[in-house]
Amino acid sequence: MSSEDSYFLELIQKYLDKRITATEEEELYHLMTLEESRLDLYLYLTQQNQSLKNRPITLDSLFESSKKKYKTTDSTASERKEKRNTLLSSKNYQRLLIAASVLIMISFGGFYLFQHILPGRIIKLTSAKGERKHFKLEDGTEIWLNSGSQLEYDVKYGLSNRDVTLSGEAYFKVTKNKKLPFHVNAYGNTIEVLGTQFNVQAYAEEQKMETTLFEGKVNLKVKDKGYVREFIMHPGEKIEVANSLATGMHIRKSNLVKESTEGGANFSQINHENTELSEALWTKNKLVFQDDPIDIMSRKIERWYNKTIRIENKNILNQSYTGVFQEKTAREVLDILIKTGANLHYKEQRDTIILY
Repeated sequence: MSSEDSYFLELIQKYLDKRITATEEEELYHLMTLEESRLDLYLYLTQQNQSLKNRPITLDSLFESSKKKYKTTDSTASERKEKRNTLLSSKNYQRLLIAASVLIMISFGGFYLFQHILPGRIIKLTSAKGERKHFKLEDGTEIWLNSGSQLEYDVKYGLSNRDVTLSGEAYFKVTKNKKLPFHVNAYGNTIEVLGTQFNVQAYAEEQKMETTLFEGKVNLKVKDKGYVREFIMHPGEKIEVANSLATGMHIRKSNLVKESTEGGANFSQINHENTELSEALWTKNKLVFQDDPIDIMSRKIERWYNKTIRIENKNILNQSYTGVFQEKTAREVLDILIKTGANLHYKEQRDTIILY
């Protein structure tokens, strides 16, 4: 038995003895996503509520039998799913409903992500700094999460609702369902769609929310001083809404866009091809600066490469940067900016980059 399998069994023992830590529980669920035989053993043990103490030989036999079953069986994926659904519907699995279930998703890099579902709680999909991940929900809706982002939804998603809450940035490709509209909630604003493709940026530190529509039609509902303003968006349109954590969500009028404003929101018509280049290239693993001031550029680099950036030279705060990068390190990005004329210097101290 491998050391990973042994560790998995050790974690199950702790889980059944109710002495597992939160971190160890996360590791337990993660190990179950790597081999279906582990999930099978977990289902059996939680059903029987068996302790693993003083039963190493029996347990090893059970585990090896489970692994062989998944290597030799000719059953299809749909049959396995039907079997699992039957188990979950059994009265004998009341404990399992309280324990957990596993959801496997594929990330950009081909790694596997797990999430566990607890009754009365929400499912959290996350993408840490330095990561970009892709998820496919049960209704077929696809979601790309940018660095430092989190998406939440409850266990009734796809049954009684299709509501998600976003913190960070995400690109959505929503499966059509006229009976259950898809809702994205971000800092009090709501985006309602039936089926479409759009990008939402709502990082707390940016204090604004940007919605860009690529395909279909959405209804953006913005809370403004106790009232709700609605904006019907069409492909190629982008709306920016200010997000002040101190005074609450409100619509901000912007002078950066030449087109007219509506209801105080920054409402602009943009070329669809340009929109893809500027707003969706991050889903293709490309870092984009769009005339970004150095503070915004720095935060993008921090999230993208999981670095900390400190600006020591206040004279460079009025500089702006534009470009598309697919470099592997933050150092390479900064070197290119400097070579193309940016009045910028930097030095590194471990995971911190100092701009001066």
